[in-house]
Amino acid sequence: MLKAVRFDIYTTDEQGNHYDIEMQVSDPHNIAKRIRYYQTASSMEAYDKGQPYEQADDSYVIFFCNFDPFQLGQQRYVLHKHIDEIPEQIIEDGQTDILFNVPSLRHDVDPKMQAFLDMIAQRKVEATDPLVVKLKERIAVVKRNRKWRSEYMRRSVCEMDQEMREKKIREGERKIRDGKLELLEGKREIKEGQDRLKEKEQLIQEREQKLHENQQTIIKTSIVAMKALNIDETTIRKEIKEKFNLSDKEIKDYFAE
Repeated sequence: MLKAVRFDIYTTDEQGNHYDIEMQVSDPHNIAKRIRYYQTASSMEAYDKGQPYEQADDSYVIFFCNFDPFQLGQQRYVLHKHIDEIPEQIIEDGQTDILFNVPSLRHDVDPKMQAFLDMIAQRKVEATDPLVVKLKERIAVVKRNRKWRSEYMRRSVCEMDQEMREKKIREGERKIRDGKLELLEGKREIKEGQDRLKEKEQLIQEREQKLHENQQTIIKTSIVAMKALNIDETTIRKEIKEKFNLSDKEIKDYFAE
């Protein structure tokens, strides 16, 4: 099943570079895969049919996150491909991913970007900044436009539905993992129980064998002692058989030895 592509903002500049700008309000816990998805969709737009690969336009995916996307404390994360064995060697494939940690107070970005981040975070911003003034005017226009408000609400509901579906999927996957772990634990406990049962059965068999050997020794010793007292064999047979509850064959085997 194909997943539809819907960009928050998609634009190009004079050099033909492609920009996909996304707002992330809640942490989906899949930010890396989400970036790859949008970068793939954006990169496809950078290739014209029949155009040589080296002439493909550059593609930028920019995420403004209302959380720290990688929980590393940075205000801005710029991602490129690199060679694992030589981490400092960047692969110039024209793809760049940029993620901003909106709540961060590090001020590691330039003043204009900081002002924009402060506006998103609803922090105090100097009203004289041209960018801030323009953004506030634009926001005011959007708020007065009923059609745009309706579209915003519709998209917000769609995003919430998508997040809810993804949450349910994650919860389902977690339950499956937990179920598998419980099943493995149950199998382990059953195996341990079976092993303990085998050990007990082996111990019982060893004890029964020992008791049988002790009884044989006692019977043989008793027969020898009674013969030494000149007791006749018929009487000995009868006494031994009754005392040790032996069968005719068992008592016969003792006297055959």
